[in-house]
Amino acid sequence: MQAEAIIVVSIHSLKIPTKLMDIQGKIYPADERGLTETSIVKRHSTFNFEKYYHKDKVASGALFICNDEYIAGGKLSFFLSREDSHQLFFPVTGRLDIVQNGKAFSIETGQVQVLNAGKGEVLEISNPYSNNLVNYLQIGLTTDLFLLRAGEMCFNFDFEKYPNQLTEIISSTKLPFKLSTGIFTRQEEITYPLQNPENKFFCFIIDGAFEVEGRQLHARDSLALWNVEQVKWSALSNHAIILILAHL
Repeated sequence: MQAEAIIVVSIHSLKIPTKLMDIQGKIYPADERGLTETSIVKRHSTFNFEKYYHKDKVASGALFICNDEYIAGGKLSFFLSREDSHQLFFPVTGRLDIVQNGKAFSIETGQVQVLNAGKGEVLEISNPYSNNLVNYLQIGLTTDLFLLRAGEMCFNFDFEKYPNQLTEIISSTKLPFKLSTGIFTRQEEITYPLQNPENKFFCFIIDGAFEVEGRQLHARDSLALWNVEQVKWSALSNHAIILILAHL
């Protein structure tokens, strides 16, 4: 009788698909964000910020601020930096004026300004329009090293010129993060590779709806993923806008 062949395969020799890896993640729904509202500002905080605290809204890695903020026409607000950090300002509508240590910065839709903010430093943020609201995103990442001056960190982009493509806004070896955005219609799945295996993935849905690694996200929802080499996603609506951050 012919003997049966016994095949022994080492588990270490198997290539396990990304979807079967231990991908850790957390959804931050838009309607569960912290809300701060005054006659000057309306702020939705994805993570714990100032007086807002919830045990489930702790960020991961260097990322510690993601605020979706509105400033009333002609008004001024202040931001106190509680950590040495890079602060990113992304106008969604209109223009934003910022003063840091007496130096003025003006940022419009289609631009992102990164500022080096030392612990204890105060930024003045104002709406230059008399009657119109300005909406912007503020993203903060802790750092212990400033390698670029603010004048070198104003980045331009035009995602409407390249629809259905992810536009890389920030990608510098002197900054510990990468920022990309894009406007999409319903289409096939897209793969976003994380070049550094230690990087974490974070996305914020500015408008529309997306499916990211099997999770459905809608306008102003966020998703954080860890232990992932690549992220697959697709737009579920027309004119859907996503902001993607890869960070340590």
